[in-house]
Amino acid sequence: MEQDIPGLTSIKTSQKSKVRSMPRSKGSEYLDLFLLEKNKARLEKEKKNVEKRKAQVEEDIKSIDQEKLELESMVAGEERKETAGFQYKKMVPKKPMKLMKIEY
Repeated sequence: MEQDIPGLTSIKTSQKSKVRSMPRSKGSEYLDLFLLEKNKARLEKEKKNVEKRKAQVEEDIKSIDQEKLELESMVAGEERKETAGFQYKKMVPKKPMKLMKIEY
């Protein structure tokens, strides 16, 4: 069982809580709307990046699972060969190798 450890993003700060030291001045509604739109655009862009990264991670996990299955099947196949009495033959040349002396 994994424990979810909170990070820096889950800490409540005065900015995240929308606490202000000064009251809002009148007539700054357009500025607030502009800032909200910029923040929304930034978050939407970040959301797209997170979705791309999530898809990439899922693809990597699938490829690792596929490679793991292939390796497990190879290991199982080798174990079957060993239990069947299969032994590797040592490759020995039929004719003696020709040697050539080289002097430096």
